[in-house]
Amino acid sequence: MKVLITLGPTQEPIDRVRYITNSSSGKMGLALAIESLGRGHETTVICGPIHLSIPGGIKVYRIRTASEMIDLALKELDNYDVFICAAAIADYTPAAFQDSKIKSGGKLTLKLKQTPKLTRLAKQKLPDTFVVGFKAEYNISEDELVEIAYSKLKKENLNLVVANDIQRNEFGSDTSEVWVVDPDKKVVHIPKDSKEKIAKEIWEIIKLSIENYRG
Repeated sequence: MKVLITLGPTQEPIDRVRYITNSSSGKMGLALAIESLGRGHETTVICGPIHLSIPGGIKVYRIRTASEMIDLALKELDNYDVFICAAAIADYTPAAFQDSKIKSGGKLTLKLKQTPKLTRLAKQKLPDTFVVGFKAEYNISEDELVEIAYSKLKKENLNLVVANDIQRNEFGSDTSEVWVVDPDKKVVHIPKDSKEKIAKEIWEIIKLSIENYRG
């Protein structure tokens, strides 16, 4: 089976020296990629700027911006069975890029535009690909988190959504706690553990879901 995984943050340039980003470390996505490789899957990752060592045996593409990640993933996806979008792709990017350094001093108004949802585009382009989305929220109840994840799954026609609350486990931590939601609104809660163990549990759910999905 061929598996494509996105991981890490993106950087959205404002000018030649400044950019918008987030604190995603890429650790969860990398744990999923290592588990995928260990299960014998042909594994490729598309990663934003990260400071992690990616093991040999995993094919790696490195990008910087949301548009680069989206364009490359959609191009690459033609040949894959499973797509796991674990990257924290920027929701917004500057509406205009200044091809110099903005001078310091005074007020600066920054206009932003929304970036496309990669999982939605992937499922639209390749409806038979098994697509797993991720949804991160901050300091909300478990019920709210599940509802938001399920709404994303239905709107984008995804196969699974993995949700987490980054107030409980910050970006960059070595642990996580997730809720995995399927199209029937069945929820599997994976309690707080190392990201390596969380990845194993997520892959077990993916494996069973694929068996049901493909009959």
